Amino acid sequence: MIISEIGDHENLLESLKNGDKNAFKSIFNIYYKRLCVFALHYVDDQFAAEEIVEITLLKLWQKRSKADKIKNLKSYLYTMVRNASIDHNKKEKKFVRLEIEKHDSVSQKNQFIIEEETHAILFQALEKLPEKCRKVFELSCLDGIKYKDIAEDLQISLNTVKSQRARAIELLKKELKYHPLFQILLATF
Repeated sequence: MIISEIGDHENLLESLKNGDKNAFKSIFNIYYKRLCVFALHYVDDQFAAEEIVEITLLKLWQKRSKADKIKNLKSYLYTMVRNASIDHNKKEKKFVRLEIEKHDSVSQKNQFIIEEETHAILFQALEKLPEKCRKVFELSCLDGIKYKDIAEDLQISLNTVKSQRARAIELLKKELKYHPLFQILLATF
């Protein structure tokens, strides 16, 4: 699977270089949320993180004629976002979080990327759930709200909350069947 992703990214880069707006849209859709989560580790401001990512992706489009110089699109984008986040903090005269500033090592960067990738996988799976299932799952499992309160807030019966939660867990297990970490996590719900 990793090989096909690399091939897909090479094709996207080649198409991007040729001015293909659909290739840019694909890159945007693949990386936008992930890069926003990554930028948040540096700037602690959702709006600033989104702006940094948007500017980074815009620069990618503007410099698309030089896309053949990019060896690894993912690494390139993460590095650009990281550097732009640090620049943002300098311009705003804010300090980068102390632990990042002191321990900005490769392993910590990888940890951020793994966390971001994990969140992205979960959010993609959640987006595929029917709306009521997703809402009940998020409220009960992610936010820890009691069934009774969910039933009142959503104006549904207690049994509906229980059945929608169980349905969401089963659908997520199917969707995330190739991700053992999520299988273990879902088993705890």
